[in-house]
Parts: sequence; structure tokens; C-alpha cells
Amino acid sequence: MARMRQTRHPEFSLWQSAIDQTLAKKQGGQTEDLGGSGAVQRPDPNDPMVAATAMIAVDIENKRTPSEDVPAEAPARSTEGVGGAVKYCSTIWWEIAKARVKGDAAAEAAWKARLGAFTSCDPRYSEAVEQYVEFFRVKCDKVPYRVWKNIGDFVIDWKMPANAKVAIVGDWGTGQQEAKALLAAIGRKNPDVVIHLGDIYYSGTEFEMENYFYNIWNQILDPKGTGTKTFTLTGNHDMYSGGGPYYELIDKLGQPASYFCLRNDDWQFIALDTGLHDDDPLGQNPTYLEATEVQWLQDKINTAGNRKTVLLSHHQLFTAYEDIGPGYVNPNLSRQVGPMLDKVTAWLWGHEHNQVIYKPFQGVLGRCIGHGAYPVGITEIPMPARHPEVPLVDVQLAKGASFYSHGYVMVELSGGSATVSYYQDSDSEGVAMFTETWGAAVGSAGSVV
Repeated sequence: MARMRQTRHPEFSLWQSAIDQTLAKKQGGQTEDLGGSGAVQRPDPNDPMVAATAMIAVDIENKRTPSEDVPAEAPARSTEGVGGAVKYCSTIWWEIAKARVKGDAAAEAAWKARLGAFTSCDPRYSEAVEQYVEFFRVKCDKVPYRVWKNIGDFVIDWKMPANAKVAIVGDWGTGQQEAKALLAAIGRKNPDVVIHLGDIYYSGTEFEMENYFYNIWNQILDPKGTGTKTFTLTGNHDMYSGGGPYYELIDKLGQPASYFCLRNDDWQFIALDTGLHDDDPLGQNPTYLEATEVQWLQDKINTAGNRKTVLLSHHQLFTAYEDIGPGYVNPNLSRQVGPMLDKVTAWLWGHEHNQVIYKPFQGVLGRCIGHGAYPVGITEIPMPARHPEVPLVDVQLAKGASFYSHGYVMVELSGGSATVSYYQDSDSEGVAMFTETWGAAVGSAGSVV
């Protein structure tokens, strides 16, 4: 079964976006569904052009360079379908697109010659090349990151109720039906606040921000009608198109910057921008915060008063399941934020498409909740965990026939205490798979329901 595939490779993610946008506009796929009337539908993963990019994404994630695997001659027509021929087409046309962006006519001609008489490539590839070039034409030379002018900037001018319900979901921006259904489940719980931890796939283009996030977000949550406050952080995929579309999106949401602070008398939720500096697809130079943002964060910690602090980010401080550079702790974030963690109640992040409940580690209660919508096959999460040094609470997502469940977290505040419930889409909506209490008993193990 074909499925959506992403890769942490900025240029290839833009190629996936170019293919996706070309097909979406051609198909006119507007149907009545959970996204509302007239919603643009994400192209079917079984479309050969989409499936080809999925295969190449897997190669990239496995550290294989697609162009090195291109045969000298096109595969025989008998291999067409979701296989050698369509992968060949997508790889060659991506090389043509990259040469076009660089203005390298000789390279473009050489790659076109590799196509030779192989004419069964979908003619829409040439349109995808034009779209790819357009992405680079409008891409910002520098991400339009916003630096505070007054250290008190970006504290949201809205006071959370003492008994606020705060929904948090990560890596949700797929635009697929599963994402829409999960957001509808969140909406039925009538949250006061919904915070997305980032990643709108494949590369955060204007088309993707509009159709796979903003339109669905508004139609399902109806923030203006319900009064729900909504926010979205920066993930790595949100920056691959240059960041401009992300900042246009948060302006429409009424969010002042890519980092911000929500407060009431007892709690503060501090959102950080870890997406800005995730530009190393091999992960050898882990992401970090701008120095000015660290100053801003320190001020929020210093001025918290009696409030308890929850940190939110896209990227993880540590992980049991992946590698961060050579290890399992991000040394840059640890250096920048570590000295403040004794004043932090919990830190929630996404990035990994998993739900992981950690025991206290590195001085903080860490929670990975990047399981909002991206499909993860039931054999893809390593078992046992890659880094046994990182202590876990034994709570795992349910497995379906092919994929792990998706889910989200609901934080229900009650004065200085918070009940934190972890929901997955395979459960009855009224029953959380795991609950815990933050506040007087910070770090309590919680309970599996």
C-alpha cells in the first residue's frame, strides 16, 4: 500500500511539494469531507508520481543518493508502474529542476539526454519543474525570523482561564483524512487553546500552508466562532521553502512570532523556535536557538513568579529512538536551555513521529508527541529503543493493521495543578490511554487507562 513519505532533505522536500501542487491543481479534487466544502485534497499516494517521490524519500533516509542509482539507460517499459520506471522519471526530472534553478544549461541538457527516447514519463513532470523553479524564485534569502525589540514582547495579550483546556498536537500538517479526523476529535473536546508543534508537509509552501493547514484548521476548529486560541510552531519542514509562507500563516492566526508565551496566574506555556536552524539534513549539527531567543526565554523564566512553566518546541532535547548528531542529547539545546530546566515542569516536543513518555531525564520531564498525523508503519519504530540510557515509562501507541495510532495531548488546568491526558485515535474519544498530574506532584508516573 502506497503512503505519504517525507524526508529531512530540504531540496527533495521542495520537489515533493512541486509534484504535490502540480497534481492537486490538475485533479480538481474538491469533495465534501471533514475539511469542509471545496477543500483541496492531497493527491492520492498511489498516484505514480507521488509514489515515485516516496521511494526516493526512503532512499534518502537510508543515506542513498538518488542520482547515483540512476541507470545509464531507462528501465524497460515492462517495469513501469510503481517501480523502476517511475522512480527513474522522478529522479531525472528532479535533476533537471535543480539544474534549471542553478541556471546550468549544460547539466540540464545532459540530464534530458539521459531520458533519451524514454517517453513514458508523465508530461506533468515538466510542469513540476516550473513549480520547483518558482519555489526558489520566491524563497527568502533569509528566513524572516522576528527578534523582540522589548524583552517583554511576544507574551500573548490574552490571559488563559484558570481552568483552561490546552490541546497540543505535533507533526499534524499532512492534509490527509486522518489529520482532519484527529483535529475534529480535538474540536469536540472544546479546548480553549490548540497548539501545533510544527511541520506542514512537505516543505511549508504557501499552497501547503493554505490548503493542508489553514483552511482545514479554520473549518474544523472555527476559532472565530468558538473563541479558541490557536498557534503553530516552526518545524524543520516549515522552513524548507524559506519560511515566508510560515510567517504569513502565523499573521493570519494572530500569532506575533515563531516563539511566544501564554500565561495565567498559575501557568505559562513557552513556545520555542527550534526550526530556524535545522538546515543540516544529516543531523551532525543539531538545531539550536537564536541567542536573542535564549535571552527572551531566560526573562520569561525569571519573571514567572509563582507560575509553573511548560516548554513547547518542535525538536527534542533528547531521544531514546533516534540519533541526535553522535548521541541522544542535543548538545546545543542542552547548553542553551539546560541551566533553566530546574524551573521547568515539563517539555513537550514533536519531530519524531511517535509518542514517548519519558521518566525525568536531563533535569526535565520530557514528552514526545509527534504522532499527530504522519503515517508510521508498525515495523518502523525500533524495538527495543535505540538508546536504553534514556529512561522510559512503558506506554506505547496502539498498532493497527499497517500503522501506529495518531494522537494528541489535552492539558486541563485547575489552579496550580494540571491533569494531562494522552489520547489516540484508535480509542474511544472519552478514554485517554494515559493520564498524569503536573503540579504539586510534578513527575508523577501517571496511570494507564
